[in-house]
Amino acid sequence: MHDKYISSDESYQEYLDRLDNEILLRSRDRKIEEANNEIDNLLNKTKENIIKYINMQFHKDINNFISTLSKQQILDIQDRLFDYTSIEELKNSIKKHQ
Repeated sequence: MHDKYISSDESYQEYLDRLDNEILLRSRDRKIEEANNEIDNLLNKTKENIIKYINMQFHKDINNFISTLSKQQILDIQDRLFDYTSIEELKNSIKKHQ
């Protein structure tokens, strides 16, 4: 029946064992790929959540900081606001000019 798939050195039982092993390997590979995809999805969701948290924290920090400034200080930094790369840099600049 499967004579053309059986090598001359293997018995029919060895052939069936080899097929079983191939099936198990394919099943294992599929499960590994599914697990890797699930891990990738979890990592992507975690990354998105971290970015959202950082953005929220930045907005909270900048809001708290700006609420302590006078109108004149806000006007002074308004033109250069996009030159700052961090809230700390902005705070330091304000402190130098006070």
